[in-house]
Amino acid sequence: MTIKTLIRLLLAPVACLFSVGPLLPASPARADQECASIDGPRCRVKLSTGIDMAYLEAGPADGKPVILIHGLTDSVRSWALAMDALHKLNAKLRIIVVDLRGHGGSSMPDAKTCAPVPEACYRMSDLAADVVAFMTAKGVAKADLAGHSMGSFVVQEIALTHPEMVGHAILNATGAKSVGNAALADFVLKQTIEGTWKPALEAKGKAYPEGVYELTPADADPKASEWVAANWVVDPAADPAFLKPYVPETTAVKLGTWIGATKGLLAQDNRKRLEDLSVPALVMWATQDNIFLPSDQDEIKAALRTAAAKSGVTHYWKEYGNIPLPASGAQESDIGHNIQWSAAETVAKDIDAFIATGAPTLDLVHSDAAPNVAKLIIEPGKAVVEKMGK
Repeated sequence: MTIKTLIRLLLAPVACLFSVGPLLPASPARADQECASIDGPRCRVKLSTGIDMAYLEAGPADGKPVILIHGLTDSVRSWALAMDALHKLNAKLRIIVVDLRGHGGSSMPDAKTCAPVPEACYRMSDLAADVVAFMTAKGVAKADLAGHSMGSFVVQEIALTHPEMVGHAILNATGAKSVGNAALADFVLKQTIEGTWKPALEAKGKAYPEGVYELTPADADPKASEWVAANWVVDPAADPAFLKPYVPETTAVKLGTWIGATKGLLAQDNRKRLEDLSVPALVMWATQDNIFLPSDQDEIKAALRTAAAKSGVTHYWKEYGNIPLPASGAQESDIGHNIQWSAAETVAKDIDAFIATGAPTLDLVHSDAAPNVAKLIIEPGKAVVEKMGK
């Protein structure tokens, strides 16, 4: 290492790391452009919570901060397309996408403390504390936050406990509660984690959960990647090329995170808490979301109506797609749970519009007729949008 390089590293306010490689210094004039793309390295920062958080960042360092937060077993890749679209749409924004603890390139919480009861270290309040610590480390006093699925509950937590740090809350594929959610409780936890992987690992002499904390689904099932491809990383409205890297990445997520984050999410019930929300919120929901259903949307809209009446703040709810979930209960012919995977450009436009004007666009985006489900059609002015408040 040269003296010049050493000096640059010492002067950098926040160091960036290749996933495998040397430290990268952040530019003072621009945000961390060395980690601006999903195809390049991720930057990392050590948090006061003990987590090493990986992230991507694009746009000017002095731009309006927008932080994008992914869902269960996901990573910055979940928002990569929307991040690029938002950056092209509004180059003045400082867009940051983070890997939550135990996901992507971010570290897991300490095994000695967390392995016996993983969910004690993956509460939504824990994930929110990491994001708050990240904002502090990056010198971000206030940001607009957008979260998908589990990430939307992280956004809710921050908006409810630190409203002074949140300009707008964008809740993508969300609900007012996840406690008792059938997809999470039955399919993910009971059937897959505890019904398939747990007995397979116990048969190998592994104690559950403390003995499997740092193992992966592949340690339980040699064909775990096939299961992930067939059951987890599935979206007929998304580009197959975009989904392909997800399979090995998701299969590599440690079981401590699968267990802890799933149980942590299943413990969340914000129905009453959201009635006190004082931050402008936009809910994005797709008609073939098979995790958060129409009944979940009724609950969150009711909570936001009460919140609007209490605080005078206006909230919005917007629908994507126009074909209801089929009888199979699976996304088949329109946009589903992972809205930003398939409709990234419209999601970006709605985020930008909501931040700038306080309301989303009225563009309806939906899939073309089967079998062209991945071809999206945009119809200006035809979206179902509900306004809650003045």
